[in-house]
Amino acid sequence: MVVAEPFKRHLCGFSNYVAASHQVTAPNTDREAYLRDMLDVAAREDVSLIVPVSEEIMHVAALGALLPEGVHLFCQPFEDLMALHDKFRFNRLAQAFGLAVPQTHLLGTDDAIDLAGTHDVVLKPGLGCAGMGIQHLAAGAALPKGEGGAVLVQKALTGRHTSTFSIAHEGRVLGTIVYTPEVVSNTVAAAFRRVEGPQQTAWVERFVRETRHSGFISFDFIDDDQGVPHAIECNPRTTSGIHFVEEDWLAKAITAPDRAGPLRIKPHPVMHQFWPVLTEVQNAMFRPGRGYGHKMGVLWKSKEVNFEWGDAKPVTLQIWAAWEILRRSAKTGESFGEASTFDIAWR
Repeated sequence: MVVAEPFKRHLCGFSNYVAASHQVTAPNTDREAYLRDMLDVAAREDVSLIVPVSEEIMHVAALGALLPEGVHLFCQPFEDLMALHDKFRFNRLAQAFGLAVPQTHLLGTDDAIDLAGTHDVVLKPGLGCAGMGIQHLAAGAALPKGEGGAVLVQKALTGRHTSTFSIAHEGRVLGTIVYTPEVVSNTVAAAFRRVEGPQQTAWVERFVRETRHSGFISFDFIDDDQGVPHAIECNPRTTSGIHFVEEDWLAKAITAPDRAGPLRIKPHPVMHQFWPVLTEVQNAMFRPGRGYGHKMGVLWKSKEVNFEWGDAKPVTLQIWAAWEILRRSAKTGESFGEASTFDIAWR
């Protein structure tokens, strides 16, 4: 496996499974240079398959028209992805399919004012990620000034939060993981529990069938007062649910989807990322009501997502690998999620 990444050091760069790691121009610095660098890496390493896994997918999608014959890109075209990444467009698309989504309008419209006057609402950027820029307003609170599609005003739901991660091929779901946050760092889950979710699974299957989606696709859901899951946003990429999937099956689903067979899941009901959870444990220590005992139990009793006895460097050297992100976070005051995606997130 070959990795192309804007940061000089990164987590998977220390893995025994990575044959080579190349630093490329950050797409948010120079998108054209990023695409040229990606094409150069593909040519030099004789790459036949490019698999975007994170926020960079919105930039990598542009490679589809530039790749030479014999090199495959594992994602949908840019316009298809944008219809999912844009939270307002996604909301309207799912609504058109008759799927459950919360009432949502654009800031600056009369509909948004009416909604905020009668319900608690959530304000969020239409192209946001990592929980950035979210505001909660009580019913009747004045909305900030805004025009156009930059900010969404969405009816707040207060039920259970769940997320899904799926792999699809030509409108058919090959497998779906449903999970809930077990430990949260800022607004991002640092530990997660796999759960049964027949309603969420059926929702995903309907959406994938209607859109004829291929590739990774993930959703966040919140239950309404009747316990019905409503999709609040779509991430057309990998999310934490991927950690529950057996690696051999995942590779087959990517490279030979017609022969992947039934989804194979790891035997761990709860998985965590060591350093973020350790930070949450330390923050809760000697502070009643912060869940210290629960977080400590998660840390010691659940499986770390990146650790293997024969491949321990990604965990043991994580602080060193993430030093550029930590330095930016300390300097700018950004959350770790913001600092780790500033160079690749499509905004």
